[in-house]
Amino acid sequence: MDVFMLKKINKLQLLFLMCICFVANAQQHEVKDYINDIDERASAIVSQLDINDADKKEIKGIVLKQYVHIEKIEAKRDAQLEKLKKTIADQEKQKIKSEEVWTKYKVSISKLHDDYLDKLSKKLTESQIVQVKDAMTYQVMPKTYANFLDMFQNLNEEQKKMIYDHLVEARENAMNVGTHKWQFQWFAKYRGKINNILASQGIELHHTSKAWEKK
Repeated sequence: MDVFMLKKINKLQLLFLMCICFVANAQQHEVKDYINDIDERASAIVSQLDINDADKKEIKGIVLKQYVHIEKIEAKRDAQLEKLKKTIADQEKQKIKSEEVWTKYKVSISKLHDDYLDKLSKKLTESQIVQVKDAMTYQVMPKTYANFLDMFQNLNEEQKKMIYDHLVEARENAMNVGTHKWQFQWFAKYRGKINNILASQGIELHHTSKAWEKK
């Protein structure tokens, strides 16, 4: 092998190593940014609780671990789905396998959710746990409920309960995802369900919501 070829190979090896270092550094920055983000989010959540500093520190640790576990479960799901796309050409088989991945994901995230609430219940009252839930989901549930009541002021008690229960369920699901985008999508999904039920009961939605938005 001549000198020119050796130099060419060495340059390719150097470029390859530089690429590896770049990717590694980018991943390190991404992890660091995520840790900083969830640390800030956890601090903001516990700051609203009327508990002593020692308990705040413990609750913050519980919340932090919850975010970390959510991210791990989501990452595992996404990696498995991506692998299926690359390894299974048949669309029907890929769909079946993807459904299996999603089923396992839902079981894991549901267990994580229940374990998380169990840990919180050992340190917080029910109303304080609701505070944590609302803080984790950016107060979307109480704000959306208040908006519905303000928008449709002639709702009966059964309709109000229906709206409240749907938004509570939306919040439980929104707690289990790691990004703002997917949290808001859970609430959007349940707002759609609520609107469909109200419409089926003869409540006019379009003009009422447009008038309310102009207020």
